[in-house]
Amino acid sequence: MTRLNAHIGFQFTELPFLERFSAAANAGFRAVEFPSPYEYEAPQIAELLCEHELQMVQFAAPSGPTKGTTGICSSKEAFRSDLIKAVEYANALDCRMVHLMSGVSQAALGVIADSSIYRRNLKYAVEFLSGEGIEPLIEVISSNEVPGYLMSRYDFAEEMLQTLPGLGLILDTYHTELLGEDCLRKLNQWWSRVSHIQVADFPGRNEPGTGNIDFPKLLSMLEDRAYQGWVGCEYRPRTSTLDGLEELRRIMKPHPHEDDRW
Repeated sequence: MTRLNAHIGFQFTELPFLERFSAAANAGFRAVEFPSPYEYEAPQIAELLCEHELQMVQFAAPSGPTKGTTGICSSKEAFRSDLIKAVEYANALDCRMVHLMSGVSQAALGVIADSSIYRRNLKYAVEFLSGEGIEPLIEVISSNEVPGYLMSRYDFAEEMLQTLPGLGLILDTYHTELLGEDCLRKLNQWWSRVSHIQVADFPGRNEPGTGNIDFPKLLSMLEDRAYQGWVGCEYRPRTSTLDGLEELRRIMKPHPHEDDRW
């Protein structure tokens, strides 16, 4: 059975952030993700996860104002410090996947995201995190959505995946389609390296079933291949989160005899 997790950076935004954990659990989710836990102390987040019996699926290493430092941080010591902080939170939250965001170029800050820095830091991060029992992840994010984002092409991601065997891929259906790629074809191509999937329809980045992506076919692929990972709901609800979950249930959980939880 395909397991869906809430993305509380996109869902339940009607509520203050710390109230979204209980809302996700009450809506039937067993797990959550969100990009940056660092505004809060790790024990505070861990307590909420425990209280509501939620698993933390993945989060990003410290990203700062540049949406990541992997392609920006020229100082190995500073980058290592970011990784140490990510490991601290991963251990506290019992989370075994960390997203290494590449960063964006920001001329106003004099910041340039550089592919050579990215390659060097990513190699180091894969070795460092793997040694801590944490799987490092990358995601291709369209520069149409995040202008200047360095990891914005699948050929670049494929180079990294071929070079670094310990690296996992987040496949985001919306970003993949926005890049002009077929998300089902990419999922099939990189199946053995896909560690996490994020879903939103295209165009619009709303709930599955609101755009052109064939989500029933995606669901069949996941079930036929016994996908063991989570599928994150990284979409913008058209109205309220709970209203959107009714449509999501119809598309992504069509078997009424199954457990009511996601």
